[in-house]
Amino acid sequence: MKQNWSQSNFSLKRWSYWLVLMLAGLTMGDFTTGQESNSQETAAKQEAQDSAEDVDLEEEIIICEHADALKIYQPDEKTEITILTGAVRIKMTNGFLHAKKVTMYKDIATETFQKTLAEGDVELRDKDIFATCYQAILNHLDNTVDLKEQVIVIQEDDRLEADHFVFNRRTGERTGDGNVKFRVRIRNSKQTTSPDATTPPTSEPTKIEEASSTENSDDDSKADPTN
Repeated sequence: MKQNWSQSNFSLKRWSYWLVLMLAGLTMGDFTTGQESNSQETAAKQEAQDSAEDVDLEEEIIICEHADALKIYQPDEKTEITILTGAVRIKMTNGFLHAKKVTMYKDIATETFQKTLAEGDVELRDKDIFATCYQAILNHLDNTVDLKEQVIVIQEDDRLEADHFVFNRRTGERTGDGNVKFRVRIRNSKQTTSPDATTPPTSEPTKIEEASSTENSDDDSKADPTN
């Protein structure tokens, strides 16, 4: 009886030992999985930040001076959208943006705005360029402005009309298509010419010319009966 109790006690200890090992293994597995998940999330954020740093971003201040309504939401884990409606007036570093509706798309990981979409009676001022259209897309990553529908662009004395117009704010490259009309002022420089360039130079008579002139005057004297 005592021997059977000892065997049972040994079996119980053995099962307890294996149970402790199994629980420890499960705990370590959960801990390792959590570490891997955190490492992957950290790596993803670091990669997003590195990719943002690779792009030559120029800091620009955007101030909303007026809007009738504001809505901010996140359609997914990566994007935050800000919607301004009703006589929107936005002041920018190099100008302004006016429209009936403005939608701004922001990358959550990098905390940077990807693009701004303006719709309805758009007025845009960027440095020396003033433009009106129905829709404007400001791409903040490649620094381009895409204007669509009833586009009018004015720069100093130049004027351009088109259905679609794109200009690069960094390089200055511009393209337009669809019913393109433009007016440019061409300034020609006024060049003044010196009198020496228009009046041929006077040359002194050569000896041959002097001799020929003397012979002709002698012949005239002989032919004149009064002499």
